Amino acid sequence: MNETPKEYHGDRKTPQGYYKNVVLHNRELVKSPTVMRCPCPNDLCDWKGKCAQCIALHRHHNNHVPYCLQSLVNDNLAHTCKGCKSAMAQLVESTVDESGNLQKKAGTPIEFRKYVKEQDALSKLK
Repeated sequence: MNETPKEYHGDRKTPQGYYKNVVLHNRELVKSPTVMRCPCPNDLCDWKGKCAQCIALHRHHNNHVPYCLQSLVNDNLAHTCKGCKSAMAQLVESTVDESGNLQKKAGTPIEFRKYVKEQDALSKLK
């Protein structure tokens, strides 16, 4: 099975084509550990691998796009949104440098994540 992102092939304009070329294809994709792997680099995040919860929290706080979707936003908006780099930077946790290029902002400090884990462990002892 090819696990690289690609356009759907075949008929998608009929119920049968949609079922065969979209639904069944997606059902195969979700069986793949590679496709379903959480790409977030923050191994200490409480929501790593809990995609629905992570995305729901990002939607609720409405302050940036989750790490797993940032390349999607960058790739798609960079081509169409040349005049709105500062707005884009906020979405993908970046800043715009003097040259107008997006630069990745520092994430939540690792000490904060470790503190959360320590507090969780302490609360289980009580």
